[in-house]
Amino acid sequence: MYYATKRNNSTTRLVGIATVVLVNVGVGVAIMNGFGSLVMHGPVESEVVIIEEVVEVEDEPPPPPPIDVELPPPPPQVILPDFVFDTPPPQVNAVTQVVNTPNPTPPPVKAAPPPPPAVTLKSRPKPGRRFEKPEYPAAALRAGEEGDVVVSVCVDKDGRMSDVKLVKSSGSQRLDDATIKGLARTRLDPAIGTDGKPIAMCNPNYQFTLTWDLEEAKR
Repeated sequence: MYYATKRNNSTTRLVGIATVVLVNVGVGVAIMNGFGSLVMHGPVESEVVIIEEVVEVEDEPPPPPPIDVELPPPPPQVILPDFVFDTPPPQVNAVTQVVNTPNPTPPPVKAAPPPPPAVTLKSRPKPGRRFEKPEYPAAALRAGEEGDVVVSVCVDKDGRMSDVKLVKSSGSQRLDDATIKGLARTRLDPAIGTDGKPIAMCNPNYQFTLTWDLEEAKR
C-alpha cells in the first residue's frame, strides 16, 4: 500500500515536471517569435491618407471644318483717265449798259355792254288755241278720281313747256303722271312783255295748275 502510494506520487511529480518544462519551452518559443515585442511595444500610430477623387473632364468636340463658299469674282477695276481742265480766262469787269425801254401801252379796255333793259310782263303764259288738255286716264275715271295738279314749267317764246316738275299732288298718282306727260306734248300762249313781244319764262319757272274734273270728262 505504501509502495503504491509512493509510486503514484513519483508519477505525479514526473508529470508536473514535464508540464513545467513544456510551459517554459512554449514561452521561449513565443519570445523568439516576437510575442514579446508585441507586448512591449507602445501604441501604434495611424496615418490618415486623403484620397482625392479625380474627375475626368470630357474634351470639347473640335469645331466643324470651314465651308468653302465660292465668292463671285471681284468687278474689274476701272481706271479713270486723268482729266485736265482748262483754266478759264480771268473775267474782265465789263460795264453793262442798261437801256431803259418804255413800258408797252396796255390795250384799251373795252367797256362792258350795258345790260338789256328790264322787260316787264304784260301777260303771263296761259292756255290758248294751241293748248290741248291731256286725256283723262281711264283707270282714274273708273275709280272716280279728280283734283287739281300744280306743276312748275319752263315756257319758251313759242309756248312749249319743258322741265315739268310736280309742286302739289292731286292725291292720285295716275292724275299726277298724266299731267306731267301730257303738258310736255302741248303748248301755252307765251308770256308777252311790255314791248308786245313774246318772251321766255324760265327763271323763275311758271307755275301752272291743271284741273281734272269728272263732270267735264263725262260730257
